[in-house]
Amino acid sequence: MANLNLSFFSASLAKNAKVMVVLPTVSADDHLFNENHPQYYRPGARYQTLYLLHGSYGDCLDWELLANIYRYANENCLAVVMPSGENSSYVNMVHGERYLTYITEELPRFCETLFPLSAKRENTFIAGLSMGGYGAFRAALEHPEQYACAASLSGALDKAAASRDRNEAHARKMPQNYQKAVMGDDLSMKDTENDLRVVLKKRVDEGADLPKLYHTIGEDDFLRPAGEAYLAYAKELGVDIEYHNYPGVHDWNYWDAHIQDVLRWLPLKHDMVD
Repeated sequence: MANLNLSFFSASLAKNAKVMVVLPTVSADDHLFNENHPQYYRPGARYQTLYLLHGSYGDCLDWELLANIYRYANENCLAVVMPSGENSSYVNMVHGERYLTYITEELPRFCETLFPLSAKRENTFIAGLSMGGYGAFRAALEHPEQYACAASLSGALDKAAASRDRNEAHARKMPQNYQKAVMGDDLSMKDTENDLRVVLKKRVDEGADLPKLYHTIGEDDFLRPAGEAYLAYAKELGVDIEYHNYPGVHDWNYWDAHIQDVLRWLPLKHDMVD
């Protein structure tokens, strides 16, 4: 596999942005020794692509260092793009950078220019853990025409609820400068464009062709109640979100195990596409 650590100037963020990109290639152990010869690099061929988002306090290295995403990508002939999103929640911050624009517009253009990534909706997916699970849904609902599927692992799907209750551990621990930058002066996302309830209803009212949505979370995860409340709200709107709940908490043991479920759920071709 090819592992690329990139830095480039982002106009959306007005600063250098860091991103990790994994491209499947021939592996000696998996391919040559087992006489398996995948047809990489066919003229005009492209990779299916997963944009994979980290959680709070993390960066673009998290999925590389704490999970086996490189091996999973190679096994599935899937390109994986992992940007750094700081603690932005991947939104256009009230007092900060435009991360939603960066993730959904600038970053795909940049990567599709440099690498053989398919730009077709059916070959483009987004997923993330915790803050990144929220970010994946936020991006997919902002541009439903762009993603075939969006998956949340332990995602903070109701960040408005989290921000309203200042006694919640996850709300208290969010760095104060990012609380204000992301949520605004009143420290709430409720009824704003970044409230996933609001944006989902807006897309439903528009009759948008929504991506397929998936959420998984541990039985003892502190974000489980808020996530299930959001799923119930989506059901009221007639939106089906595939949901799986397994033993576990809010940690990398859960995310490494269940990103594999996400990959099995995605409509992967296990080959390059034309």
